[in-house]
Amino acid sequence: MSAPVRRDQFEISPKGITHKPTGASFIPDPDEPGWGHLDPGQLGNVLPNGDDYEPQEVDAMMQQLWIEYVGN
Repeated sequence: MSAPVRRDQFEISPKGITHKPTGASFIPDPDEPGWGHLDPGQLGNVLPNGDDYEPQEVDAMMQQLWIEYVGN
């Protein structure tokens, strides 16, 4: 069973966005914040505490939060 993905699990800064439980992160291109590099971290793996996050859910929340952050 997958663990729920919540907004409070993400750390957002001008340097990018990170899903703290898995370490998955998006690092934006300095010249084009809508483009960048995705590091999956431990996304897709069962974590030592037994949590398992659906990659699609983490990605969707990450995109939504990043769009909100860049739009402000």
